[in-house]
Amino acid sequence: MVQNLRWLTIDLENMKMIFAVVGLIGILLFASPTILLLVKGPSEQQFSEIYILGSNHTFDNLPFNVKAGVTQSVYLGIVNNMGSSSYYTCLVKLANDTELPSTTSGIPRSLPPLFEYKTFLKDGETFEVPLTFQVNALSFVNGTCTLSNISVNGVSTQVDKVTLWNSEKTGYFYNLFVELWIFNSSQGISQFDDRFVSLNLNMTA
Repeated sequence: MVQNLRWLTIDLENMKMIFAVVGLIGILLFASPTILLLVKGPSEQQFSEIYILGSNHTFDNLPFNVKAGVTQSVYLGIVNNMGSSSYYTCLVKLANDTELPSTTSGIPRSLPPLFEYKTFLKDGETFEVPLTFQVNALSFVNGTCTLSNISVNGVSTQVDKVTLWNSEKTGYFYNLFVELWIFNSSQGISQFDDRFVSLNLNMTA
């Protein structure tokens, strides 16, 4: 009889423990929506965007074949998704076929800027402005093209860049590109954000 009472006591203790565990699981399941609200999940990735649109604010009708003396117009845009306010600088540069910017190095091209945009954006804000350019002087001699002068937003610059005839793509190609730089407040300098947009341009007579 004593032995039976001992087993009964053990069984009651086990049942109490099982009920306690089940009850605790039930409480956690019931409270889980509240817990999810209190525990902050991982933040979204922080980044900036840069883009170029055609004159009708789409990716269509971007300039390609370019003649001297004809003004070309596009729109340059920046979007701040950094989670905080940021100072941005955009550098407009010109490259020939051998100076194309790298998509993998993360290093800006050491070419002089033709024009510079500066803006301050709060998180979620967009900056969009016209970008106009005009090739002022072109010459074609013995399979080479020399672009001597170009204007960006009315600012004329002597460049004297030479490119060779590209037999594969059948044209004389230059690249007008815009690098995105962000101000690093901890270091007090603007740094290349490893982002750029470009226009591949074929010079024609």
